[in-house]
Amino acid sequence: MPNSVRRVIGLATVGLVAAATTALGAGVASAQENPPPVAMISNLTGESTSVALDKGFTDALTSLDVTPGPFGSASIADGAASFPITGGNVTVYEPNEVLPYVQGRIEHMGSGLTLTKGDTEVTLDNFVIDPGDPAVLTGRVRAGGTTVAESTTLFDLNGSTLKPITIDGSAGTATLTGTTVTLNAGAAEALNGAFATDALKGGTTIGIATIVVNTTSGTMPMPQGGVETGGGNTSGTDTALVVTGVALLAGSALVLVVRRRGVRGH
Repeated sequence: MPNSVRRVIGLATVGLVAAATTALGAGVASAQENPPPVAMISNLTGESTSVALDKGFTDALTSLDVTPGPFGSASIADGAASFPITGGNVTVYEPNEVLPYVQGRIEHMGSGLTLTKGDTEVTLDNFVIDPGDPAVLTGRVRAGGTTVAESTTLFDLNGSTLKPITIDGSAGTATLTGTTVTLNAGAAEALNGAFATDALKGGTTIGIATIVVNTTSGTMPMPQGGVETGGGNTSGTDTALVVTGVALLAGSALVLVVRRRGVRGH
């Protein structure tokens, strides 16, 4: 087994722990009946997640003679790496009713990054944004063409720097930018081993993320109460909820913004 594979193998252990934790959480959730969600996107399709790479991070890679590159359908241009959204789903409950109250995933299958130094190449791909608490980005890790972790935490996500959402009604998209992407401590340790350095630190800023999603697949059950509190009149055609689910990476959770408008009958 190549040295680079052995050095990155630590990520596989992290992945196993994460899988066990997820399985335990699923078992607890199945034992309880969740209340109706307030909003959901059942099938995310199209658009992308991009990261404007931080100069400090790229300078650190340059000093280590490590070259980043796009993998699969990803692209790197003008200092930003972009990864197409290929699927996923998001469900939102009332805060404190279900923990975590935002559940789901945003998938980026078939794209990722390569990190290359001499004969050593590490590939990070098949990214999945998990909007739980804490919010993280997981992915597959390969070294020398060998998979050492099918899914493990690579980056932590901090939405405290988030900017207001921008919605383009004519294009049917919503754009959210400002989430800070930082290197996970476990991933930093494994990459340091692969590239024989100690320069990469957990918490290092990778860049600022921008998520663009289609807003045509959102649904929401009708809540109780008046329109002002999220309810509506379902007995006639005077008022209804027209829902557009928009993925918002805010704080440590993915939040759905729900747009309402009046609909008149004919």
